[in-house]
Amino acid sequence: MNQAIIAASLILGLIIILAIYEMPFIYDNAYVATVKLNDDSLIITVSDLHLESNTRDLSCISNYLRSLNQDSNIYLIINGDLFDRAHGQSLSQSHIHELIHRLNLTSIGSLREVIYVMAMYDHDPRVNYGEVRYEIDGVNIRAVHGVLRVVMGNNTYWFLHGDYVVKNGLIASLMNKLLNGTYDKLVRFTVSVKTGAKAIDWIVIGHTHVPGINRGLRIVNTGSWIDRFVNATDTAIMIDGLGNVELIRIKCDLTE
Repeated sequence: MNQAIIAASLILGLIIILAIYEMPFIYDNAYVATVKLNDDSLIITVSDLHLESNTRDLSCISNYLRSLNQDSNIYLIINGDLFDRAHGQSLSQSHIHELIHRLNLTSIGSLREVIYVMAMYDHDPRVNYGEVRYEIDGVNIRAVHGVLRVVMGNNTYWFLHGDYVVKNGLIASLMNKLLNGTYDKLVRFTVSVKTGAKAIDWIVIGHTHVPGINRGLRIVNTGSWIDRFVNATDTAIMIDGLGNVELIRIKCDLTE
C-alpha cells in the first residue's frame, strides 16, 4: 500500500512539474512593448509562416497590402513563428532580410512599419533584450521579444504568439478543442494577470494554427500559413481605427 501511494505521488509530482514547464507564465515574466497608433491606422496581423519549412510564394501577403487603401497607415504585425528552426540563433539582419525577401515587402508606400512579435520558446531567433529596430531596403522593422501592446484611439490590443501561456502549440489546440476553450481562457487570465489588460481589450494570438474569433473573451487567432497539425488557412486579422476586428482570408494561390 505504501509503495502504491509513493508511486502515485511520484506520478502526480511528475505531471505537476511537466504542467508547470509547459506554462512559462508561471515562472517567467514577459517584456511588454507599447506602441501608440493614430485612428487612421490599419493593422494586418499574420502568424505561423515557418519560413524555412514553407516553400510557398508568400508575396501574396504584400500584394494584399498593396491592394488596400493607400491613404491608410498600414502596420503589418507578424505574431510569432515567422521562422521554424532558428531558435538557437541570435536575431540578425539576415533574418530580417529573409522576412523582407520572402514577403516582398519593399516599395509599399502605405506600409509604415512591420512589427515582428517573436515566439519566445521555440522556432524564432533569440535576442538579449526586449526589442530591436531595423531599417532595411526602405522597410522599418521592429522586433519584440515578448508582448506587444497597441493603443489605437480608445482601444487597446495585446499581441503575443501564445507559447508564453502554453509552450506546445498542439497541446494548446487540444486544450481548446477537448476542454471547452480552456487555452483561450488561460490566455485571457495570463494577459490580465501579467500585464493588467482589461476585459474590454482584445488579445491576438497564433500558435494553435486554428483561426477564429472568440468575441466573448475578445480573443482572436490568426491561423497559419503552413500545413502542420491542420491545413494552412492563409488567414489574417484586420483591425481598424474604429475598433473593428475581423478575420480575413488572403488569396495566395492562382487556383483560388
